[in-house]
Amino acid sequence: MKPLLVIGLVLLVIAIVLGFYSIASTVTYPEGKECINDEDCIVFGETGDCNCGCFNKNYQWTSGGDCFCAAPISCKCIDGRCVDVFVEKINSYEECAKQYPIMESYPPKCMVPGGPTFTEDSCQYKKGEDIFILTISDAKSIAINSECGDRLKETYMCNNYTGTYWIDLDIDKPGCNPACVVNVETRQTEINWRCTGLIE
Repeated sequence: MKPLLVIGLVLLVIAIVLGFYSIASTVTYPEGKECINDEDCIVFGETGDCNCGCFNKNYQWTSGGDCFCAAPISCKCIDGRCVDVFVEKINSYEECAKQYPIMESYPPKCMVPGGPTFTEDSCQYKKGEDIFILTISDAKSIAINSECGDRLKETYMCNNYTGTYWIDLDIDKPGCNPACVVNVETRQTEINWRCTGLIE
């Protein structure tokens, strides 16, 4: 009688294990299995969330937790799985700031998780014991709201000796190469026409 009871219990345990295995094999996992094309996948969450990334759009995503996540910029369906797509390589502060949080510092810094830290371009001017700092983004904002207007080019330079940012202007004037000069200390601006030759 006892051997039959033992055999029965063993068969019951086997049946339960096989039942769990059968259920588990039909589950669609959060990684985004069973996608057919890229449209089936979607980015959930934002950089800094615990639970973010690329999932099947039918997956019920919820945020939460204390861990750090770098959200992808897009998704692709590869071999039936939603796959994260990141920028291949980040080489500048501007590229980093598009994907990762900015640190509370001046000038601002951006850190790639497990990678380098980038600092926004800034111009520094030392006057006695005082040091004045102005980032390029702040300098451009000041310039746009001045007589220079929204005519800034991408090219610029910092003159540490005079404490000024020189941002090239998109203004057509024969014989001249105008720049918007932003004073790092006073935050005041002026247009320097940088003209050559005799101007009538």
